[in-house]
Amino acid sequence: VFVAEEDNHRISVFQTNGQFSHIIGKGRLGNPCDVTVTTNDQLLVADLNHHCIYTFTLDGNYVSKFATRGPDRGQLSYPSSLTTDLYGFILVAEVGNDRVSIFNKDGKFVHCFGSEDGKFNPYGIAYSPTGNIYVSDNGNKRVQIF
Repeated sequence: VFVAEEDNHRISVFQTNGQFSHIIGKGRLGNPCDVTVTTNDQLLVADLNHHCIYTFTLDGNYVSKFATRGPDRGQLSYPSSLTTDLYGFILVAEVGNDRVSIFNKDGKFVHCFGSEDGKFNPYGIAYSPTGNIYVSDNGNKRVQIF
């Protein structure tokens, strides 16, 4: 079990029985606010204040990071949540850019959707086995299904 500890700037890892195992990202992460495990067993971390996605091995070794801060396509602004789909694409909810950005498994930008007028404020994101994308639209107090 992976727990993003935003205020402690780390990911805590626990065994399925609840026993603490180890820490990931201490000294590297700014404000990790969400984690997901990819189909090739890598841990992705959305870092809210570093405006990027970090990749680690499951035992905590740093692999890479992608994205920089900004409003342009492929850049992130306050990524608050992330998930992957069945094809390995990485979907990132961005509070600062009012959109969801999609990257391939290597962190290359593919597409984004949302609004530039603040009428869509994604905070959380999940992908269902049936192919639906669920986005918690924080500013509008609703969940949208795509």
